[in-house]
Amino acid sequence: MQYHPPKPLYVKWNRLANSILMITAVFAERIELLYLFLALNIFTFVVTIRYDLFTALLWPFEKLSLVRFLDVPEAYVRSYRMRASTERFEVLLRILAVSAAIALHGCCPVVTWLMAIAMGIFMLISAFFGFCLSALGYIGIKSLKRRCGGC
Repeated sequence: MQYHPPKPLYVKWNRLANSILMITAVFAERIELLYLFLALNIFTFVVTIRYDLFTALLWPFEKLSLVRFLDVPEAYVRSYRMRASTERFEVLLRILAVSAAIALHGCCPVVTWLMAIAMGIFMLISAFFGFCLSALGYIGIKSLKRRCGGC
C-alpha cells in the first residue's frame, strides 16, 4: 500500500487529541487511560495518522465545517507536513515514552505522572505551534547519521 501523507489538519488534530487524552489521564490519575493512549498509538503506527481513530472522529466535524478553530494557517502548513519516516518516528516515540511510563507505574507512580504531564504539555505545544520535539529528534538523528557516515 502506498503511503499517503496526512493533511496538516489531521496532524494538528491528532496531536491535540493525544494531548487531551494524556492530560485527562494525569488529572484523573487513571493508568487505564495510559493503556488506551498506548493502544491508540499502536493502532496509529500501523494504519498512519491519515486513517487512525482520531482522524475518524474528526471527519464528521470537518464535513460539517465545525473545525474552523483547527485550521492551519498557510504560513504554518510546513510545520505540520509529514513524510512516512517522520510520522512513524513521532508515533514510535509516543509508544516508547508511554510504555516506559506504564512500566514505571508499579515502583514509581510519581515518575509515571511526571512523564505523562511532560508528554501532554509537549503534544499540546506541538499541536498549536507545529513545533514537535520528536521531529527535532528525528532531524538530530538524521544529522548524526550523515556526520558519522551512516553508522
